[in-house]
Amino acid sequence: MAIQTSEGWRIKDGPGCLYRCHTAIDEVIKPAVRKSRQRNLNLLKGKTMKEMVALIEHSLPQVKWKYLMRVGVAGDYYSQDYLDAWLTIAIRHPETLFYSYTKSIPFWLKRRAELPDNYRFTASWGGKYDDLIIPNRLRSVKVVMSEKQAEFLGLELDHDDSHAYDGVEGPEGNFAILLHGTQPAGSPAAAAWTALKKIGKGGYSSPTSPLNFNYKKVAIAA
Repeated sequence: MAIQTSEGWRIKDGPGCLYRCHTAIDEVIKPAVRKSRQRNLNLLKGKTMKEMVALIEHSLPQVKWKYLMRVGVAGDYYSQDYLDAWLTIAIRHPETLFYSYTKSIPFWLKRRAELPDNYRFTASWGGKYDDLIIPNRLRSVKVVMSEKQAEFLGLELDHDDSHAYDGVEGPEGNFAILLHGTQPAGSPAAAAWTALKKIGKGGYSSPTSPLNFNYKKVAIAA
């Protein structure tokens, strides 16, 4: 994760770190990005669910497009009220397809039976609620170090988020994404990242998706 030190912002790797989060890397090398994300969080803190809905509503693009909106590109659902606020927004905007990756699985499960049709979740492996993914038959994503690893796991690779919003629910929709972002020196992840860069792959490598031809894509880093 990104932490502030006497020498500025730095990445702090935990004892069980397998790979670094690209968001944490961004927040170290891009001060303006970090400040923007922190400002968004500060605006939300202490607000009721209704107040969060009003704030998010005010922040949305006010144009007549069909939007494909990734929620929480730089974070996750930190409370039930926050997730509920986004679900309320989705109900108000049926023309927009919302999707997100999450490790906050209990919040998702609490509302699973009443999700609007235009909201898609994917469980992200590597959190403290991993034990809830398989028993609840949740669609999930794993970060892999190579194309061969994805093939070994029997998972399709997603290069453009299309698997995250394609509507295939449950374990039948499981997929993988390639590692992306600078990794700890000397680690297996660093070696994997170097190998992926050599072949021009890693993370998101396709600028377009066959599924979003009628959507304008935006990402909300809330």
